[in-house]
Order: sequence, then C-alpha cells, then structure tokens
Amino acid sequence: MFSKLVKRLRRDNTPELPTVDLCKEDALAQLMHYDTQFLIDDSGSMAGTRWNEAREALMGLAEYTLKHDQDGIEIFFLNDVNKGGSVRNKEEVRQLFYAVKPSGSTPTGLRMEQLLMAYIARIEAARTKSGGQDPLNSGIKPLNLIVITDGEPTDDPEGVIIAAARRLDAGNFSLTQVGIQFIQVGDDKHASKALKELDNHLHKDNNVRDIVDTRPFTGKELTTEVLVAMLLGAINRRVDQIKKPGKE
Repeated sequence: MFSKLVKRLRRDNTPELPTVDLCKEDALAQLMHYDTQFLIDDSGSMAGTRWNEAREALMGLAEYTLKHDQDGIEIFFLNDVNKGGSVRNKEEVRQLFYAVKPSGSTPTGLRMEQLLMAYIARIEAARTKSGGQDPLNSGIKPLNLIVITDGEPTDDPEGVIIAAARRLDAGNFSLTQVGIQFIQVGDDKHASKALKELDNHLHKDNNVRDIVDTRPFTGKELTTEVLVAMLLGAINRRVDQIKKPGKE
C-alpha cells in the first residue's frame, strides 16, 4: 500500500506542492510523531464536491496511518461541535462526514481557539506536574492543527494565532510544539488572499514565533497523496526554520 502511495506521488508534478522525500519505508510514519488534528470547514459553501474531496482524502489518510498509529487521527468541524473526535479507519471517517451536514458560516477563529488553548493548557499542566520538564518528555506529542477550508473566515483567526504564539513563547516551549496549517479547497480568491496574509507577515508584525503554514488552492483535487505531501512538507519546513534561525 505504501509503495503505491510513493508511485502516485512521484507522478504528481504540480509545482506548488512541497518537495517531500517519501523514498524511505518509514516516511509516512513521520506523521505519527505528531498529534494531528483536522479542523474541517463545514460551512454551507463546502457542500457537494468540496465536502466529498475532503472526506475521500481523509478516508485514505486514515487507512494509511492505521499501519503506524492505532490511535488514528482526530477530526473536528467548525460549526458542528457535537460531532468529531478520534477516528481509526476509513469507514469511521465516512460515517462521520455523512453525519455532518455543511451549513452556516466559517467561524475558524472560534474553533481554533478551543482546540489550541485546550492543547496548550495540557502541555502547561504536564510541565507543572513534571517539575518543569519538556512536555515532549512526558509523552505529549507536538500538535499539528490542519484547517481544511474553502472560504475566508467570518471571525478573527489572526488574534487567536497571535495569542497562542505568545503563550507558547511565554512558556518557552519548543518551536516545534505547535504548528497550524491551512489547506484551501476550491478557488475562492478572497480565501487565498486571507490565507496568504496569515502566513506571510503575522509573526513578523507581532514579534511572535511562526506557527502558520498555508497552502492556497493549487488547481488540483485534494487527494490523500496531495494531503500527505502537504503535511510532510509543512513539518519539514518547520524543522528547517529551527535549524536555520533567522531565515525564512
């Protein structure tokens, strides 16, 4: 199954996608070193093709990750806060998406705040309990928060990101502790512009760590292969920034 993923990725020559080395047998297992949470835009504009794309991509990802992590992946939604959580196989992903009906607005900031602050509170508590040790030594994985969306937020994710980054800086947590990635589906130009603004200047203008990576619409369908390439690319870029301080 993994060899098929590698072959299909090698045939994908889209220049906008990150370059990812998947030649090693444990390349996909790299994701399992992170607590990956998916926050899915379930606003009305996601209904139809975009909803189906997100569902199919995550079904495939759940199938692959099950080989390396029995905990599966976590999926949450912007509007439907009563559904979501850990899913361990593609059938659970399918059932979850069928249970949620896209409608409403795009409260990206509100849901991000709930997930991010719950995680940060958890690592702060772990540090206190361990007498100041790094949370990574307590078995808490770094967080990858992946936001899959097709539209411009209707609230203020910028303020949430800045507050989270400042709290991480104040606690002197590892620069790899939290990462946020926005992945756009659909070709809404306003959404593309909003996402680029989150990535390009937010940390510089506010003098905080850079925890955001964005992937605007590439012109290609969001498949499992494209999703994996984006996830690994974001992780690699985050690590590279730490290895080369001062460079973007």
